[in-house]
Amino acid sequence: MKKYLKIFSIVLIACIALTGCGKKEKKDPIVGKWVYESTDSIYYIFKEDGTGSYTFAGASKKFTYTIDGDKLSILYDGDTNSFDTTFEIKDNKLNVKDSFGSDTIYKKK
Repeated sequence: MKKYLKIFSIVLIACIALTGCGKKEKKDPIVGKWVYESTDSIYYIFKEDGTGSYTFAGASKKFTYTIDGDKLSILYDGDTNSFDTTFEIKDNKLNVKDSFGSDTIYKKK
């Protein structure tokens, strides 16, 4: 009986060690594909590593991005100035202020 208890204990410890003690990191809610609500030909793809791409009518442009609270900063490849805006995610919709200060809505795909 003690032999089985030892084996069970070893297996239990191994399972705990393999699954880890910490919490899983939450994926940032902006990560994913966001399609402009009026047309599927305009969309953003945000990746976990802080990079992404913007596609407009078939032409794509890569970028890096940072988030600080509700502030989103996007630096497109080849540009020297970033596009800084505010955003909100609610009910699988991304609401960002466009370059004219108007709300622009994207749906998560």
